[in-house]
Amino acid sequence: MHIDDLKGEIELILNPEPDKDWLVRYSPHSRLSSVHRLDTSYYRGLWQVGWLDRDGAFERLLQNPADSLHDTLQSITVPGSLLHAALKLFGDSLIEYHERERRWDLYRFYPSILMTAWSAFEAWVRISSEIFVAVVPTLPRAVADALLEVRSFVERNGQIEAQPDRRSVLDRYWLLLKYGCNLEFDRGSRSWQAGRQAAAVRDSLVHYDVLKAPSLTASEVWNNMEAVMLLFIAPSTLARRTLFHEQFGYHDMLVQLHPLVSEFEERPLHKGWSRDAIIFGCPFDGVDESKYPLRWKRS
Repeated sequence: MHIDDLKGEIELILNPEPDKDWLVRYSPHSRLSSVHRLDTSYYRGLWQVGWLDRDGAFERLLQNPADSLHDTLQSITVPGSLLHAALKLFGDSLIEYHERERRWDLYRFYPSILMTAWSAFEAWVRISSEIFVAVVPTLPRAVADALLEVRSFVERNGQIEAQPDRRSVLDRYWLLLKYGCNLEFDRGSRSWQAGRQAAAVRDSLVHYDVLKAPSLTASEVWNNMEAVMLLFIAPSTLARRTLFHEQFGYHDMLVQLHPLVSEFEERPLHKGWSRDAIIFGCPFDGVDESKYPLRWKRS
């Protein structure tokens, strides 16, 4: 495919033209049933105006301007913005590496794509947890604290304070599904384990895994992005409600990009090099001079 045709194809996928009613409509992609065996029959469609999908059956009205929930809702579009940004970055990588003679290069697109996609999921869990805790007054305090990653304690003066109590985003998500949707999602399921793997790949870059020296291929990035999206979609099919209102649209975009993927790898420059003598920066005191002598002797 000529580079100009590829650019045009990607642009149409990521920024589809609305129909005559200025609507962009998406349905669950057939891949969800044929490959992932997910039952999306509950889905009756959403209506979309401009950039925002709506599912009227689960809409609520916030009327009090003093309600602190307004602060949370300022960020309600962030998960979608991040997922779209990840898809656009992936599209940019397909264009940049199209017909590149050498099929590998240094880190450039792939770490950013994975971190952005995972950030979209984390942002959704955080925002949804804040909403859930705010709108359900009967939620047990211990569950609310777990979702918001705080632990309440009483000071000597009787004042109730909260301190950070960090938890895994997947643990918090599982609690949100259990208490918010009455769904005890199977953590051994393929979609959940794929999500855990996507988190592990993300962590190997953010909390850099020196022994692994992670490399990433285009297909691995694609698979991990789909794994993130399935964390929304698979529970939705069991809870019989759409958890993230743009989930099917972004998954459809990702699937449409798949035929355009031409395998490429991003990796550390020195990965796999021979163990010959090598010079490395080491600005530390107390170095074992017999094993790691200075390159240049001090005068």
